[in-house]
Amino acid sequence: MRKISLLIVLLISTKVISQNNIDINLSKIKFCELTIDDLKNEDAELKEVKLEEMDLCSDGFVQDGRFENCIGYESKLYPGVIFQKYESNNNVVAKIHLTKEFKGFLPDGNYVEMKTLKAGDVLKKYDTLKSWTSRGCSDYWGINKEDQIYFYVKINKNKKPQYPVDEKYYSEQYVQGIDIVSNCYSYFEKIKIKPIYFVDGKETPEEQIIKDLKPEDIDSVNVLKNKSAKEKYGEKGKDGVIEISLKKKE
Repeated sequence: MRKISLLIVLLISTKVISQNNIDINLSKIKFCELTIDDLKNEDAELKEVKLEEMDLCSDGFVQDGRFENCIGYESKLYPGVIFQKYESNNNVVAKIHLTKEFKGFLPDGNYVEMKTLKAGDVLKKYDTLKSWTSRGCSDYWGINKEDQIYFYVKINKNKKPQYPVDEKYYSEQYVQGIDIVSNCYSYFEKIKIKPIYFVDGKETPEEQIIKDLKPEDIDSVNVLKNKSAKEKYGEKGKDGVIEISLKKKE
């Protein structure tokens, strides 16, 4: 059911028919929930592609742990958009890379057309930015908005000196790519699956158990998981159930 709901949101909010020249809207995509399987269900021709990580060294020695590096997925329904997974064994989308073909709305609602977007346009569009960042081995200068949206312009290796950065020159350069990154590790920590608790048959919040219950008051603890939990408690027990029986007071 969750996947179906996500797919409907994606279809309504972001679907684009390229021949009709409709702008893409990324503002409704739910990072760390949308999966590559959802995209495959929408587009059977979704294909895996290699891509350049503009914020990393070209030798690939340094990695960014927030997403699977250098591998993405392209769909004909989303021109200029490359979806990237959180990690190789996890299908959720943690990053989107935008190429020169992209035209539409970023997750923050700002409209961009990559073919005409210059670094100076980005600097005018946002109030607070980290400008001209680089790992030193990268081929691009980055403009970073709150560690979530990154705009990249190509470094001119023939321009001397490299430092300090010639802001006037680079402000006139076209943006070559945009990265939109979400920290799925923090997301999963926030929604970590927790079982429900029953004390003498009454559902009880975990916080109350920790606060009020003493070990010497407990007679037995029964743990139900998977099928057995759902058979007894229905959908409520899908994440497991811990049944606590208290000692009878004499």
